[in-house]
Amino acid sequence: MTITTDIAAADYTRTLEGGLIARWSTAADTENIAELISSVFREKEEDEPNHHLAYLVKLLMSGKHPVMGPGDYAIVEDPNKEGNPVIAGVCLQRMEWSYEGIPFLMSRPEIVAADPAYRNRGLIRILFEFVHARSAAEGRLVDAITGIPYFYRQFGYEYALELEGARGISLTSIPKAKTGETEPYTLREATLEDVPALHNIYTHSIKNGYVITTTMDENYLRWTLEEWKEHPERIKYNSTQVIINSEGTIQGWLYVQGRRRDRSVNIWRLYMAPHVNQQAIMPSLLRALQSYGQQLPTKSPETEAFSEIKFCLGEKHDLYDVLGTMGTINVPAYAWYIRVADLPGFIQHIAPALEKRLLNTPVEGYSGELKLDFYRGGLRLVFEQGRLTTAENWRPTVFNYNADGGFPPLVFLKALFGYRSLNELRQAYPDVWVNNEILFNTLFPAKPSMALVL
Repeated sequence: MTITTDIAAADYTRTLEGGLIARWSTAADTENIAELISSVFREKEEDEPNHHLAYLVKLLMSGKHPVMGPGDYAIVEDPNKEGNPVIAGVCLQRMEWSYEGIPFLMSRPEIVAADPAYRNRGLIRILFEFVHARSAAEGRLVDAITGIPYFYRQFGYEYALELEGARGISLTSIPKAKTGETEPYTLREATLEDVPALHNIYTHSIKNGYVITTTMDENYLRWTLEEWKEHPERIKYNSTQVIINSEGTIQGWLYVQGRRRDRSVNIWRLYMAPHVNQQAIMPSLLRALQSYGQQLPTKSPETEAFSEIKFCLGEKHDLYDVLGTMGTINVPAYAWYIRVADLPGFIQHIAPALEKRLLNTPVEGYSGELKLDFYRGGLRLVFEQGRLTTAENWRPTVFNYNADGGFPPLVFLKALFGYRSLNELRQAYPDVWVNNEILFNTLFPAKPSMALVL
């Protein structure tokens, strides 16, 4: 019998202390994984199982979800107990991001869980070995997680990309419609016939100066519109709505909650068509969202009364300017954890974007090195006439120290992904420094991103 030693392979298994087994999932594990997730993701021990996440796990394991399949959960099971329960798991989701228009494959380890009775044994660390190995085997250049505070720093991740953040408005601040006046803009639920228009609007929206953007193709949009219809008995958690004018022409679209959990209705995504007047649309849109929210089912009979609308579109967005003084509710952004296992390889991949940043600047046509000391390693970049010719791991020597800048381990990722400026990093980290500030700030400016959770 051949024993598989490739940790990324579907048939790889590892026997752990106490007879526990670490392996990749199959469709037969779906119920056991869902049971683990529904039990772990509760606020209180006496709470009922988390049916929403259990449903999501079943959906991800169904073979129909665009981001993963039934073989993409790294799990630990306990064969010593009846039914071989799954007692820890991490799923590997796949997406494509772009760095200023340059696409690259990324992975998203998610829905990470361990049974409380089995914690502090290093099980999650082992499962991250699994997902990182498969991610690398598939040529994925970046791993990213939306996770609990601090925890994923243990596995080589650092906060380096904005996540959500919101601006909101109280229902009492929404302008009233004039008596007898027909709304010039309304909402309706999106249909499959709308998909090409939705895709075109989204594609236009992500060209607006973002560092990181997320690929969302027409197949994914069709799936989001149709998936829930296969199981009408299940709760519809989100809805895609289109904004139309009085002629029925699509002016934009949004992705909004389909069930209210608290006093707010949250809009997770909003994209406007080119050349539309957002200021003119806003009053009608707010009134339409108010009407939409008043009809939503709630999580429970005890859910707070509907009193506000929140646009979860990041720290900055054109819509916030349109809201102006009406947008009195401000929710600070969290952040994506980012891991780049092969930093030189990733920088070589995005070299055209870095070279483009040098154009029409005081350092256009730069020739020379940029050597960054990460104190436990480093990075050496070489440019010739504005072209990146070398990106490699590097360490300074004990004598004749010649670094051009310094960053604590992983902190450089914040600059690479536009999350923080050099000045902001220096204020937070006294051991951040750069000699050639003009060059560094040109190559790695602080800019917004649109990294979505698909």
